[in-house]
Amino acid sequence: MAKAKKTKEGFEGDGQSIQTARAMNRFYEEIDELYREVVKGTGLSQSAFDILYALYEQDGRRLLELGKASFLSKQTLASSVKRLEEQGLVRTEAQSRRYVQVFLTEKGHACIEASVMPVIRAEIRAISTLAPEDQALIRGLADRYATALREEFQKL
Repeated sequence: MAKAKKTKEGFEGDGQSIQTARAMNRFYEEIDELYREVVKGTGLSQSAFDILYALYEQDGRRLLELGKASFLSKQTLASSVKRLEEQGLVRTEAQSRRYVQVFLTEKGHACIEASVMPVIRAEIRAISTLAPEDQALIRGLADRYATALREEFQKL
């Protein structure tokens, strides 16, 4: 194992780990930009797109689950769901103040077909260019890295 060292940039770690961290950051920035651009073309806001994507995966999610699935803050989620409801794309059902479910309407399903499904199909076509064993490798590495990063961030 390579020895940890301090570089002129002030980073600690072995050279390969520093290069990999930088490559991962560039990857995230590029992917974020790709999604920003494709979502802009749908006519939806990023938060509306993320909510509809999550509802496509599982309709009737509880608001709390929807927030986790869409990676939106509570405030952004609440205002975005309200806007989607005003547009007739979703409806909410409150069992109690803490238990609110969000459902797609017919108009919401049509919006997903027109705006979200083309993106999902493009994602699937892109990942299908990789061999099945490479797809499994990416899933495993991504999970391991996210877990390790979460653990390190919790130490901060």
